Amino acid sequence: MENDISLEAFFSEFKKMRDHVMTMEERGRELVQREDIYRQMVHSANSIILTWNTKGEITFFNQFAQNFFGYTEEEVLGRNVLETIVPKEDSTGVDLTKLMEEIRTYPEKFINNENENIRRNGERVWISWTNKPIYDKDGNFLEILSVGNDITQRKKLEDELTRYASTDMLTGALNRRFGEDFLQHALQEAHTNQQPLSIAFLDVNNLKKVNDIYGHNEGDELIRLTAKTIINKIRKKDRLSRLGGDEFLIIFPECDLQQAQMFWESINTALERLNDTANKPYKFSVSHGIVTYNPVDPIPDYKLFIKEADELMYQDKKAQKAKMGEVPR
Repeated sequence: MENDISLEAFFSEFKKMRDHVMTMEERGRELVQREDIYRQMVHSANSIILTWNTKGEITFFNQFAQNFFGYTEEEVLGRNVLETIVPKEDSTGVDLTKLMEEIRTYPEKFINNENENIRRNGERVWISWTNKPIYDKDGNFLEILSVGNDITQRKKLEDELTRYASTDMLTGALNRRFGEDFLQHALQEAHTNQQPLSIAFLDVNNLKKVNDIYGHNEGDELIRLTAKTIINKIRKKDRLSRLGGDEFLIIFPECDLQQAQMFWESINTALERLNDTANKPYKFSVSHGIVTYNPVDPIPDYKLFIKEADELMYQDKKAQKAKMGEVPR
């Protein structure tokens, strides 16, 4: 009887074990199926989905991302996001290398961000990103899950509206209000980052004479060609602002006095070259004054900062007119 009971108990336990194994196998199949479904959903999503690790290396790139950026999965996995889908600088000169480092270092601060990206063919595009840091069970930061959507058309429209609101339409330079806003912001950044900043106050010479002799259309052409030449010579991070009439301001972020003077020499050479290439009956020339903000000093009132450069410009104009035997006005 004992042997019968033991045998019955054995088969009972065996049945339980068999049922458990079959249950685990079924659950395993379900998990595999769920993973396959998940992967299909991710790859068929109409959004860019990627993961990248603490070194900036891409570890996952869904099918939409492959189609959008022009890379196959094999070509992009293991490569750094920088210089693959993110340029080192955007079109305005913003340092995206620094931005990527900050996202990897402080991912919780960049749950949402927008930045310029680059496709394989070199086309620049704007992406709105949602980022989620991924941690292991011990709380160690492993990588970032980033989901992105193309907002290039929206950015173009916004930029166009901003351009109309902020731009002097004759010259393409910033208008006075936005130029002053840019200067105030640049001064604050220079102080925060302990970097120099220079400005050049410019006055286009002989505008009144050109207006009186050749008409206001030629006066506008003098202003337009002068501004165009300057814009073509300054850096991406610099800004030219038309303060009004024949007066302009160049803002040189991260630039000390010696560098600003060097940049001005290059600009002035280009302006002098206009006298040979523009085929105009008048001369192109500009008076200028340059001042630099030292970041160890308190942030100056931007109007007084501009006035200091204006006073130096007047001294330059006076010297130029003295050479020509004219009385400065």
